[in-house]
Amino acid sequence: MPLETSGLKFGELSSSGKGAKSIPINGPNSWAPGELKVLWQPRSFDGSDQNRVSISFQLTDELEADTAALEDWVIAEMTARSKKYLGQDMTQAQVRERFVSLLKVSDKGYRSLRAKMNFTGRNAVQCWDSDKQKRDLPEDWLSGSVKPIFRIKGIWLMSRDWGLICEMEHAQISEAVEPCPF
Repeated sequence: MPLETSGLKFGELSSSGKGAKSIPINGPNSWAPGELKVLWQPRSFDGSDQNRVSISFQLTDELEADTAALEDWVIAEMTARSKKYLGQDMTQAQVRERFVSLLKVSDKGYRSLRAKMNFTGRNAVQCWDSDKQKRDLPEDWLSGSVKPIFRIKGIWLMSRDWGLICEMEHAQISEAVEPCPF
């Protein structure tokens, strides 16, 4: 189900105690793109064992189109408010040039959507099995598929660049069953 952007609105710019700037996106900001494959085991940027990690999903044509539509909306909204949020009036091309997309292409040509996920705490991802029963986090995210529900939380701003904060809140896990070799 694609994310409907017509009810979304930018909130007010805020700064964390560490100086990180963000803009919340308010409105119906849940997005359930359907069944996806995870490309790599979720991990933090520096490879350390942390609570908040990146998770990359293999792109489908529909996922790519929905993400592009979401990103086009956020770029248009940011262009209209560039003086307020980016410090100067900018064209859409200038705003897009600074934008860091959720869509990634690896050195080997793998196309993916990258989201964030928390293992513990108040915003920890909730996992479900195919019978819609709560379950533990999978040990292996690569065996099977995941139906994620993302929340488009807002926008991060860091020096010159900016981008969307997309966080997986729920994951319905369908693990592949290995056939018996006998």
